[in-house]
Amino acid sequence: MAARLDCSVLSWHMLFVLMVLFTTCARAQQDQKIGSIKFSGPDVNSEESESMHMPDYLKCDACRIIAYKFTERLEKVTKKRTKTLSESEIIDTFEEVCEASWDDYGIKEVDGLKRLSGPGLETKEVPGVMQGGGKWPYRLKEMCYNYVGIEGEEELYDVFKSKTTLEKFLCKESNGPCHPKNKKTKKVEEEKEKEEL
Repeated sequence: MAARLDCSVLSWHMLFVLMVLFTTCARAQQDQKIGSIKFSGPDVNSEESESMHMPDYLKCDACRIIAYKFTERLEKVTKKRTKTLSESEIIDTFEEVCEASWDDYGIKEVDGLKRLSGPGLETKEVPGVMQGGGKWPYRLKEMCYNYVGIEGEEELYDVFKSKTTLEKFLCKESNGPCHPKNKKTKKVEEEKEKEEL
């Protein structure tokens, strides 16, 4: 009988402690406003959702992604080699990059700007909702092939072997989309103001 009595007393004590704890938490929530975090995907306009081409204000991010993917693949292919790649190996390597999946990339709002996000960009680490899929993989693939077509596989490989990075060569030099005279951005606020007019 004593063991039963102790258990029931213990149960009443536990119930009392839980009620006090619940009441204290409820009062604390009433006394202070509890903040909340809201995540929503970026608002996309018709150019971002319908066009088959990369919007100008995202070309810098896209170029940096492509340079990252080229570098990543070339480092992997040349890691344990002492000889340079043959012409066919160079061509195959760049084709593999352009044909690879681009599904890890999409658009997200970062500090009031629309930016691409994914591996190789600092925006990947910024909290927020990324809108991927859709036309983004196609646009990146198209830009990848454009860089290969304009610069040539062997030229890109030579840059990779030199002290210049592919990102600097493709994106930041005078005709690159990240060069200050060419770089474009699009603030989310500007777009909302245009829609209101």
